Amino acid sequence: MESGASSLPEPAAPPAGRDWSELPLDALVQVFARLGPVEILMGSGLVCRSWLQAAQEPELWRAVDMAEHKVVEEMKEDVLCKMAKVAVERSKGNLEVFLGKYFVTDELLKYIADRSPSVKILSLISCQEVSNKGFTELITKSPLLEDLSLELCPKIGCRNMYEATGKACPQLKRFSLRRECFRFSLNYSRRVAETLGIAVMRELRSLTLVSSNITNDELGAILDGCPRLETLCLRDCYKVIADGALRAKCARIKTLTLPDDYERQ
Repeated sequence: MESGASSLPEPAAPPAGRDWSELPLDALVQVFARLGPVEILMGSGLVCRSWLQAAQEPELWRAVDMAEHKVVEEMKEDVLCKMAKVAVERSKGNLEVFLGKYFVTDELLKYIADRSPSVKILSLISCQEVSNKGFTELITKSPLLEDLSLELCPKIGCRNMYEATGKACPQLKRFSLRRECFRFSLNYSRRVAETLGIAVMRELRSLTLVSSNITNDELGAILDGCPRLETLCLRDCYKVIADGALRAKCARIKTLTLPDDYERQ
């Protein structure tokens, strides 16, 4: 039995009017692909033997989005973690996309890291229980990572951690970081100069920073260290002074949004 399966919600009753269990496997897989991983784990894949067989097809579990579904707001975190583990197991090592909100822990990231060497896209939103240690556990085992988004995860972040990310993930092309407003953050002292670590991410094409305490000098170091950067978005980064020198430094950026640009809107 899959880890945590006994704790998942009760299966839904099969639809009336026809014997859906007789659908070919490939047709069921297409139906489940439209439902998404959360709906499958909520019970759609447990109705009968043929549905369970289809629900275990690894191709359904390449992308696991557990950030947008309403159950993320409603279910207990331990249940959501168990659901995520089932999804990871079913991917058979082929997980490429993982999006998690609220419930993700260091232990879950380690679980993913040990079983998913092909992660390319990772997004963590408001994950209060994820630390640098747990995050690094996954990052150092994700050499194919291309897209990273960290939004309101207060325990993740420091210069060394971002440098480690850049070194462990040489294919990283997109990085988005949203902080709580730094002027009111309890972690303010730890955030000083943390963005210098981003300069190690040499293959970056797109960088978004929200409520970061990045300075002009740090931004200059990033621009020097990331020669392929094409898109740069800085929002609520109040230490950045969009003077002529900075705009000249950013001249090669194709899509540029500086803090002053938001104020003029």
